[in-house]
Amino acid sequence: MRDLAFALMLLAALPLALARPFNAYLLWGWTGLLAPTTYFYGWMAGNRVNFVCAVLTLVLLALGRVPWRDYQFNKVMWLYLWLAAHATLAFLLAYAGNPYNDQYFEFLIKGLLFCLVMPFFVRERVHFHAILIVIALGLGVHGVLNGLKTVASGGAHNMLGPAGTMLADRNHLSTALALVLPFLFYLQSYTVNRLIRLGYLGAFCVVVLAILGGGSRAGFIAVSVVGLWLILTSRRKGMALVLVVGAVLAFLAFAPEDITSRLSSIKEADEDSSFMGRVIAWKISSAIALENPVFGGGFHAVQVQAIWDQFKMSPGLLGFLNLPVPEFSAKAAHSIYFEVMGDIGLVGLGLFLFILLRAFWSRQVIKRMTIQLGAPYQWARDMADMLMLAVLAYMVGGASVSLGYLEVIYMVVMLMELLRVHVARALAAVARESKTLGSRGSA
Repeated sequence: MRDLAFALMLLAALPLALARPFNAYLLWGWTGLLAPTTYFYGWMAGNRVNFVCAVLTLVLLALGRVPWRDYQFNKVMWLYLWLAAHATLAFLLAYAGNPYNDQYFEFLIKGLLFCLVMPFFVRERVHFHAILIVIALGLGVHGVLNGLKTVASGGAHNMLGPAGTMLADRNHLSTALALVLPFLFYLQSYTVNRLIRLGYLGAFCVVVLAILGGGSRAGFIAVSVVGLWLILTSRRKGMALVLVVGAVLAFLAFAPEDITSRLSSIKEADEDSSFMGRVIAWKISSAIALENPVFGGGFHAVQVQAIWDQFKMSPGLLGFLNLPVPEFSAKAAHSIYFEVMGDIGLVGLGLFLFILLRAFWSRQVIKRMTIQLGAPYQWARDMADMLMLAVLAYMVGGASVSLGYLEVIYMVVMLMELLRVHVARALAAVARESKTLGSRGSA
């Protein structure tokens, strides 16, 4: 029955997608972030709903439903094309016998393709808001469901993400959910309908509960960054304080001792064998990168036992730590930085970092331009702040999880770039109007 209901919902959305390519694009993004078929079983579980939405969007573009001249060329687009080309070569030149190579290369390329299409559609304020809503209704749903289960179980729920995706692991999901919080905060600030605004506020609190209830230290650090930033810098500091403190107090009221003890052990990381295992994985990832500085060893090569054994004696970039030779089996890189470094080389890491830092630069440019435009573009400044906060949470929380190819972070950076283009276009229009009025006055 549940499968049939979902199928009928998709069929109902199909006419809307055919009517407007932007609707098809939103469905593409929503089904990619939500992975809805992972919540079903039977005949619906094997359907490639996201693939269908992607193909529909691309077919509508190919048929000219959106003029190609409307494409907004920008520097992030070129960076993504460069990253895609570099990753493709890294994929082709990877060490043999790597079962993860195809899977994570596909994750990255799918995410980049969605972002490269974005400049066709995201031009006006309503488009930016629509993408944020897609993220909230896609990725955020995982947090709401797990948060409600955490409350219902008194904190005993074992948080899991959608199976078969990068977010299946609770550490990955917790970190990714921290990126949703700035968008929920922004949407509740700019939503007119009171009930929907309350819904965003409730979702914010429940997602915080889900992150804390997951017991992930990476998620805890990421949500702490978001909370402190909102409290210290947001224009609505009181609201941020109430949301963050309220959610934390609610969590502490029923959180099991094993979760609180795990979170409190962050300060004892040097004595934590799990942490030391991660450091050794970082060392081996860096050794792979030094051996293959341009293209790396292939996607998640460090998790292949034969490759792990080949490099476990190498000092890598962390030889100064005098780490023991690992006797345990191959581990994930447990860091977006060492993950990308080992997978696609030092060149790939440099490109990855440049893409992330580009978002910070764009935010500063947007801030300067919105000051000139005044109150009508306060929304753009606030949105830029929240986009930057999402990138910051990702960079901090991602230091201890393997999420280098998370689709939503590439969406955020592209959205920031398109917001910069939009604000620059508005500023240029104001300058032209002022010039026209000046010339008329002098005449």
